Amino acid sequence: MKKIIFSALLPISLWYMTGCAVHPVTLEKEFMIISEGKEIAIGRRSDPFVLQQFGYYDDPVLQEYITRVGQKLVSACRRKDIEYYFKVLDSEDINAFALPGGYIYITRGMLALINSEAELAGVLGHEVGHVVGRDSANLISQQTWFQIVALAGMAVSPTTRELAVAGNLLFDAVMLGYGREKEHLADSQAVEYMYRAGYDPLQMSQLQRDLAELVQGPAGYGRYLSTHPDIFDRIHRTEADAKIVFAMQDALTGQDRSSGNAKGMLLADEYKSHLDGLAYGPKDQIRRIKIYTVEEGDTLEAIALKAMGSSKKAKEIAFLNGLEIAPQLHPGQKLKVVY
Repeated sequence: MKKIIFSALLPISLWYMTGCAVHPVTLEKEFMIISEGKEIAIGRRSDPFVLQQFGYYDDPVLQEYITRVGQKLVSACRRKDIEYYFKVLDSEDINAFALPGGYIYITRGMLALINSEAELAGVLGHEVGHVVGRDSANLISQQTWFQIVALAGMAVSPTTRELAVAGNLLFDAVMLGYGREKEHLADSQAVEYMYRAGYDPLQMSQLQRDLAELVQGPAGYGRYLSTHPDIFDRIHRTEADAKIVFAMQDALTGQDRSSGNAKGMLLADEYKSHLDGLAYGPKDQIRRIKIYTVEEGDTLEAIALKAMGSSKKAKEIAFLNGLEIAPQLHPGQKLKVVY
């Protein structure tokens, strides 16, 4: 009996030890037992599970907008030979993640805290970076011996059950994050893709800084930190990456961005216009985001009283818009409020 088991496991062992691929960004060899075809199949089979788990946010206009921004980043990325899918999830959690084969998700909770299209591009660009690097496929490949044995049939012809097992294992692993270096690499790619797509890549570190200051915010923030670790280190790295991109471009063109030359698109008002009416908070206590235009003499307290019925809501407005509690407001400025 032991001999039979050994005979059955020997091919798996050899396959386990020899499977590798070259990372498309670092050009280093990585352990990889999932072909691109299997990777796409796992993503396709896992997508319904994700939508069932979190819920699909039913707003075709918003979904189309997120897809449009996402595809701008795809056009600038290093892996354009697969389809990419961008979907908004009906969850108050502050999160975004990617599954194999180009399936990228962002929660309405995350959208509520983003303040510009450039910041959105940073989040989506980070997840595109994970897809480009085939990080989720590599994650499957790094599972324990017993999981590898469970997935061994995928080396020949995966069945529905085997793909479902892989999808469940993958989802659990993705929720735990890819690890420090993978996250840093995805950040670096996001900076590159943002710049190529015409966005200000410094807005990525700005969003990370805002998130880092929300320790006392909604419970979903803890979920984001658990899947995106070392955020303070990442802030410094992404800011440095953006400055390097600018310096290299300035050297090539003779520009000097320190004199006030544009760093790229921000599109804050464009982004906020798509959030008008967005569901906010837990599903059993849904409120809606409304876009308020600042008037002459407005303060956060005055806006909170007019738009939300209580000046005490000023802190919530500051929280939503990444502002200090007593910011300098400007007439015409767009702010998110909740009703």
